[in-house]
Amino acid sequence: MPAYLVLGCTNFYGRALVQQLCADRDAAGGGGADWVIRGVDKALPQLASLPEATLQLFATLDYRMGNLRRAEFLEQAFARGGAGRWDAVFNFAAEHKFGQSAGVYEQDVHQLSVAVARLAAKHAAGALVQLSTAHVYAPGAGRSSEDGAVEAADELAACHLRAEADIRAIAGLPPLVVLRPALCYGPGDRQNVVPMLISALLSREAGEPMPVLWAKDLRVNTVHVADVARAAVLAAGHARAAQQPVSVFNLSDPGDTTNAALAQAVAGLFGVGVSFQSSAVNFIAKRLRTEELAEEVNESLLGPWMDLLARHNAANSPLSPYLDREHPYFRLEHRPLAVDGSRIEAADGLGFRYLHRSVSADALRPIVAEFRQLGLWPDIDI
Repeated sequence: MPAYLVLGCTNFYGRALVQQLCADRDAAGGGGADWVIRGVDKALPQLASLPEATLQLFATLDYRMGNLRRAEFLEQAFARGGAGRWDAVFNFAAEHKFGQSAGVYEQDVHQLSVAVARLAAKHAAGALVQLSTAHVYAPGAGRSSEDGAVEAADELAACHLRAEADIRAIAGLPPLVVLRPALCYGPGDRQNVVPMLISALLSREAGEPMPVLWAKDLRVNTVHVADVARAAVLAAGHARAAQQPVSVFNLSDPGDTTNAALAQAVAGLFGVGVSFQSSAVNFIAKRLRTEELAEEVNESLLGPWMDLLARHNAANSPLSPYLDREHPYFRLEHRPLAVDGSRIEAADGLGFRYLHRSVSADALRPIVAEFRQLGLWPDIDI
């Protein structure tokens, strides 16, 4: 009887993992009835802006709600009352939102991840999957492999690196899988590509091409969240079966996404052109402090976006074109997101292949469609 524990199950990454596990369970036919999938998070699924189909999946889980920072609750989340051990524990609860304080990252990335790993060791889990980030590599000439030099660009990345290091030092740790996704997109994303989607819509409403900063060929590598979820499940099973002590995998699609490719996919969804800013504009932009550049861009988009939401009865939407200074797009000139994600496809016996081989307008369309369904996006045809 498979038993899986998913921590952080209502966030962008966690909900995709729940969908994958439920799909695997349902594909098992009659045997799927014996599966245990426990979801743990701090919010009720009904309040997490999930579509109805996803809420129906959550209704089939053993769901536990509570504060993951509390040691007592975390211990209860792991407890199975003598029913056996967890085949895999997925820590998808670490904070990935940009713009939080150093204290929040320390608590919700470093400390939480170490606490989860200690409990996975204590409860003799079959495997532990730690969702980290690919924003940890030092800038280089090519795409960074898992063995590449690391250099945290900000406190969020630094806390993920500290968590990875401290987890490895835990005695009795089950087989560990560390996943480092590139810029991730897909249904539920609110911060990675959504600001660019909003910019494209505003450009269409204004009858103008979408302006894009930075050089066309700078890498901003991507991965679809569904591929992240599939990779997590397959890598957990492989690590458990092979008793591989530590496996580290980048998750970055073979499309090797560039600034131009991402911009053209977004613009193509809305049927607008792309205006790459002139070298003179970029020359000035590069010399602005990052905060000043962010403020210039944010101020030009926030007002029109709020007006558009109000006109289409979506004024309470949490979506925003705001790009925090920690967003990789604002670091693109000096820290391109160039990540080699081929190792996981080449791993013997793992059986993973990226289903979303490159970013495209068709792959982005469901993001907007879901937001429209939830009333979080202007009700405008695309």
